[in-house]
Parts: sequence; structure tokens; C-alpha cells
Amino acid sequence: MKNMFIIHGYQATTESHWFEWLANEMKQFGYSTEIVYLPNANQPNLKEWITAIQNNLKNKLDSETIIVAHSLGVITILDYLSRLQHGPTIKGLYLVSGFNEQLKNLPELNHYISQTQIDFHNINAQNIVTIAGSHDPIVNIEATDRLSRELNTETLHVSHEGHFLDSDGYKTFDFLKDQITYSLTKKTSRIGS
Repeated sequence: MKNMFIIHGYQATTESHWFEWLANEMKQFGYSTEIVYLPNANQPNLKEWITAIQNNLKNKLDSETIIVAHSLGVITILDYLSRLQHGPTIKGLYLVSGFNEQLKNLPELNHYISQTQIDFHNINAQNIVTIAGSHDPIVNIEATDRLSRELNTETLHVSHEGHFLDSDGYKTFDFLKDQITYSLTKKTSRIGS
């Protein structure tokens, strides 16, 4: 079985938003999905979250692995992946409402964010997709665009006035699923093969 991991964000749980729906949808593609529990989501601690991710992902990353992260989970998984020495190149990294900078409307996260040390050169994924809502009141689309530039990709803009939360109507997320499944079915060509 291939592995997919979903990394939730600030004030979320493993049962929030579209996480369980996506996990169930990916079964038909041969993926076993783990929605990683991150402790104290209302008062996140970077060390605790990195430890939880390490405990769940250690020795499970390979060329078929997919990681999906949302909001604060994005900067956290990027920090984790960039710390891996000679980490494997995973199949895909799908980042929803991501950022790697302090947010004006969430100053309570400034300390957490300032502790991250992302080395973008150590992020190894065959596919990196960033998705942002056109009118996200929590993470401005420009913050996601800046993150995308650091990752050498372009943000996929979704016409949406929200943060892709269940309270915004996002109990399912077909656009995200379509991005993942497209990368699973597309044929890649390599020079010399």
C-alpha cells in the first residue's frame, strides 16, 4: 500500500474539514492515508508538532508518498522535510492555504513561525502544488504566492471566500483531489529513458 499523510493546521483536528473525505477518496488509488494528529492545536508548539510528524512519517517516505498540508500544517511539514538529511524524493506535496511568514491577523502564531527554519533546497518532491483561495481572510493569497515562488511553482487560485474550512462549506475538496489524481495518472518523460 502507498502512503499519504494529511497534516492539519492551527485549531484543527484529524476530523476537521475535508481531511477524512480525502483519505477515503484516495483508497481507490491504492493509498493508505494517515491524518497526523498534532497536539495542542489551539496553542501549537513547533517542537511538539515536529515530533508528532516524525513519529508518524519516519521510515515511511518514498517515491510513492503523497503529503497534503493545510495552513499552519504547511510551514510545519516544510520545516520537517527540510531538516531531513538526504530525504527521499516523494511523489507529491500538496499545500493548501500555505505560508512561510508571519501573518498580521494571527500574531499569536508569530513565535511558532519564527522558530521554523525552512531550507527550500532540501524539499524533494516530484510534484509540488500550492492552492489558495482568492479571498482567504486568514492567509492572504499573496502570502501563498510568495511561498510558491520559494518552491519554484505557481499558486493555483480557487475562487473562494474562505480558508477551505468545513465552516466555509469544505467538507469535500474535489479541486484538491483532482490535482492529486492528475499527478498520479499523468505520464512523465525523462531524457535518456
